[in-house]
Amino acid sequence: MALKADSKFHATHHTPFKSKTIMTDPTNHVFYTAGQPAPPFKVTATKSGRQVSQSDCRGTVLGLIFHGRDNYQAAVDVNTAVRPVFPSATELTLASVLDLTIVPRLLQGAVKPMLEKAYDQAASQIPAGYDPADYVFLLPDWNGSLYKAFGVKNAEKMAALVVIDGAGTVVGSYQGPQPGEAALKLVQQAMG
Repeated sequence: MALKADSKFHATHHTPFKSKTIMTDPTNHVFYTAGQPAPPFKVTATKSGRQVSQSDCRGTVLGLIFHGRDNYQAAVDVNTAVRPVFPSATELTLASVLDLTIVPRLLQGAVKPMLEKAYDQAASQIPAGYDPADYVFLLPDWNGSLYKAFGVKNAEKMAALVVIDGAGTVVGSYQGPQPGEAALKLVQQAMG
């Protein structure tokens, strides 16, 4: 997860989208049914070691961005669209979920330094005064359990996202070409 160097964490005078409608238009590529509790999960973030789970995020909106190495730009797009409107890490956590099932257990140690380097690159984009550990979450899914729990497929080709409200209910999902715009709408619904 990275931010463009020119993006800022300034709150804007933005009126949140108040509609409680759920994105159900088939062109929105919904893959996980909204309105149901998020499945149980627990993942440790690279470098910071912070735990991310539906129970740890109670009271906070959680956006999970499922993507691969070649389409990480989706995470940048989501952060660029959402963070200027919702800059507080206490009200919103955005996390990149990486499918690393292809990495054999014996080679996971060799991959971890690459993940830490990606973390450092993303952390360098965080404006001064903000703790990168509050904003950069790289969640390695070594066994594919998070992808499976949410029914995510082909995220290495087209990034997917799931937004969970502070009560642990899935607000919506999206897999398509405009993840930033979709994430903002879903986060606004979750905050609503």
